Amino acid sequence: MTNIAHSNKLKLFLLIIFLIITNAYYGEHDINTSASSSYYYLHIANSYPDGMNLLSGSQNYIHGERFLISYIVGFISNLLSTNSFYIFQLFTYFAVSILVVINYKIINKISTQKNNSFLFFSLFLLNPYIIRYSLSNPIMLNDLVFTISISLLFLSFLNKKNIFFYTALFLAIISRQTSVLIILTLIFSLTLPYKNEFIDFKKIIFSFLLLITNYLISQQYLELSNVNEFYNSQFFGLLDFFQKDFDILKFIKFLFLPLLSFGLLLIIIITLLLKKKVFLIVNEKNIFFIILLILFVSQPFLAGPEVAGKNIIRISTMGYTSLIFLLCVNLKNLKDVSNKVSNTFSVVLLFWSLHPTFSKIKIFELFGKFLNY
Repeated sequence: MTNIAHSNKLKLFLLIIFLIITNAYYGEHDINTSASSSYYYLHIANSYPDGMNLLSGSQNYIHGERFLISYIVGFISNLLSTNSFYIFQLFTYFAVSILVVINYKIINKISTQKNNSFLFFSLFLLNPYIIRYSLSNPIMLNDLVFTISISLLFLSFLNKKNIFFYTALFLAIISRQTSVLIILTLIFSLTLPYKNEFIDFKKIIFSFLLLITNYLISQQYLELSNVNEFYNSQFFGLLDFFQKDFDILKFIKFLFLPLLSFGLLLIIIITLLLKKKVFLIVNEKNIFFIILLILFVSQPFLAGPEVAGKNIIRISTMGYTSLIFLLCVNLKNLKDVSNKVSNTFSVVLLFWSLHPTFSKIKIFELFGKFLNY
């Protein structure tokens, strides 16, 4: 192992320790407003083996369709006679470890320069809305599982491993309805005029069968819960906002919110584009994940400020890791950055990670109050 590689591993270890020590941890009875879905997931787990004991409503329906992960938590909690919150915590800490390992392997494989790979991995590790958010809100296990599925999906394209692909699809479908966007992207990618080496009809058929199976199972759970109020489409909430409640300041703040997650990464991408260090290669992997990323961001954007609100950060961040991967695989002639640059950037990332809600250090609390996040 080279001195640079050894030094970077030590720095990554210290970053992880910093993250763990400075993170805010919320308990079962002090769920923060950024994780309102936790109430539904916790209720599903606590209600096992019965259905939800809530009045029929659109939010109950949405979360009832995602019941499986919380139901498993409830089953284990019942089996061990343990508070389900502790099982959520255990699963979350395990899932965070899996996510870190997968992303570490991907970034080290596609970014061969040691200091560069350290910086790209740090961009993932210290993003305020991925690891910090998950540690602060362990009941939001569904979002974490979905984030893992996207990284695993990229790994499947990278290694051409079907087992990774099918596992990623399974995890995505049971965790969030957003998984439909993955299937739509698969279908669209297959129609484009370039050679598909990994995407085929078999994968699309499997995806549909998995989606239908999950739908039928979730319908049984919703029937058990006496929840039948289907949710309205939220894709055109932005149109309603423009027509009925338009507020220019609220709209500008809404557009700005994803930059709290993507800001530093976008600055790096723009800088490298201007220096002509990024050259997009047209292949199925790149196009697939570019389309998927656009859809991830478009979904909360089209829902608008009233419907999506601050959730635009959380939902769009589900495509954040794939943007890092895309940047790494399309870099050309980028020399390894110096240790001085690497260390300076690490300090910037440390400050950037200090979300006023998800960390114990509140230096950005006033800024957070202004943005109401």
